[in-house]
Amino acid sequence: MPSALIIGASRGIGLGLTAELIGRGWDVVASPSPALAATGARLAQVDIDTSETVATLASSLAGETFDHVLINAGITGGKADTASTVSRDAMAHLFWTNAIAPIRAGRILLPLVKEGGSIGFMTSILGSVGGRTHGYAELYSASKAALNSLTRGFAVQDVGSRSVAVLNLHPGWVKTDMGGPDADIDVATSVGGLADVIAATRPPGQRYIDYSGAAIPW
Repeated sequence: MPSALIIGASRGIGLGLTAELIGRGWDVVASPSPALAATGARLAQVDIDTSETVATLASSLAGETFDHVLINAGITGGKADTASTVSRDAMAHLFWTNAIAPIRAGRILLPLVKEGGSIGFMTSILGSVGGRTHGYAELYSASKAALNSLTRGFAVQDVGSRSVAVLNLHPGWVKTDMGGPDADIDVATSVGGLADVIAATRPPGQRYIDYSGAAIPW
């Protein structure tokens, strides 16, 4: 039975992916919410913004390894904020949750990834610098670009020569609380594609791809 550890599964894509993988026969440990109890996942308490809770989880899972570890964290910040108007505190919070905290969590949880497995970071196509031809959501986009940049160093310095793939995953524009009702696809479409991508991924290397497996320019 393949196995996964999903950080950030209380709602939306994380919750949907947990249910999808369990439906495919995976053993899944996921961060908790009342809705997760119905999926059959083993529950874990984590606050992505607090590294100590991630370290406590890693200690509690000592001796276990997973085929895939996914770090699914993100906030939009103030939707009307720009680089000209955002406060220091709001900007710090946005970058902490979207870029710094996921990398810290990745470094703590990397030892739990099996050789031949993968570790994923939920990012966004909006974090693509090469593909950015618009001014939409400039601060959110910058925070995801920062995450992408940090994962590049993570892949080289932390994963190094280990047989572990690194995935930067764009779930699509999804009808969730964050994506809104006008988004392109529903949660089932997104998580079905993400599950296919995760199941098919083999090391080595790093990939920046969407839920269909299509490559995204860095």
